[in-house]
Amino acid sequence: MSAVTVLRAGTLTTVQDGGRPGYGHLGVSVSGPMDPLSLRLANLLAGNCEDSAVLELTLVGPALLWHRSVRLAVAGATMSACIRLPDGSEVELPCGCPVEVPAGSVTDFGEAQRGCRGYLAVRGGFGGAMTLGSRSAQLRSGFPGNCGRRLERGDELELCGDSEGGNGELVVPGWFVRLLDLPVRGGETQVLRCLPGLHLTQLDSPSMDRLGNGVFELSTDCDRMGYRLTGPVLSMPTVPQLRSEAVVPGTLQLSPDGRLLMLMADCAPTGGYPRVGHVISADLPGAGQLRPGDRVRFRMVSVEQADRALAEQERAIAGVRAMLACV
Repeated sequence: MSAVTVLRAGTLTTVQDGGRPGYGHLGVSVSGPMDPLSLRLANLLAGNCEDSAVLELTLVGPALLWHRSVRLAVAGATMSACIRLPDGSEVELPCGCPVEVPAGSVTDFGEAQRGCRGYLAVRGGFGGAMTLGSRSAQLRSGFPGNCGRRLERGDELELCGDSEGGNGELVVPGWFVRLLDLPVRGGETQVLRCLPGLHLTQLDSPSMDRLGNGVFELSTDCDRMGYRLTGPVLSMPTVPQLRSEAVVPGTLQLSPDGRLLMLMADCAPTGGYPRVGHVISADLPGAGQLRPGDRVRFRMVSVEQADRALAEQERAIAGVRAMLACV
């Protein structure tokens, strides 16, 4: 018998874990979460290894019927979620804390109010087939997740390992953890720190100024592969003739029409457009929480500054581990 039945699938709900690093030479995308920090936090709160398989919820989340008592945790986007209990009562499902949910309950996620993507972890992690050591769905390649596709109504999901939680009663703690300042739709312009790309200096002087001071907006042409940005148009006096070369999530490419492309989790391992920057690892979680219409600016930083930002983020995660060990 399955542990979970999908009553409503949401806009784009997929299984994601730590991804498939190390297979770029085979043409395989890293995939995994768009917001890796929130995936790690949700897993820690649920009592899992940090890279266990979770559900990534995009814009509007699913409704899920739980056939057994579970311990679950939600991190990332705030999606006005609730728990409908077997007795017909309804309570809010908070973000950023472990919740014990009794069998027969339904968790129902609405539209994201802050951020774009939520991460639902359950003790033991979600099960399913693996490809190249990962359960992450890569939709264009048809890799696992849930049969290599997004969740659909009627899907039945299995859990791994010790997935039983609590004593069959609802338990909601009086505390929460939040590691990201999530963007609000139509809110302030988000600043993403970047390392200079190999071809940055080939931009003309006005374009260098526009890249550093301009405001860009995510177009509707955005998915897990990357974001197409509107706003200032950039140009190079002489566009380099490039072979396809290595790219990574966070790479800023300059398309032939002078628009920026920001590559994300499902990007191909190589690309042939000039690379003018790379969003630093510490800011990729925030980039993964952006949605069409959100505005961004780019600020160039040094490798040393990027390293310090990542170390600060890792200290925050270590603090959560230490806190949970005492709970």
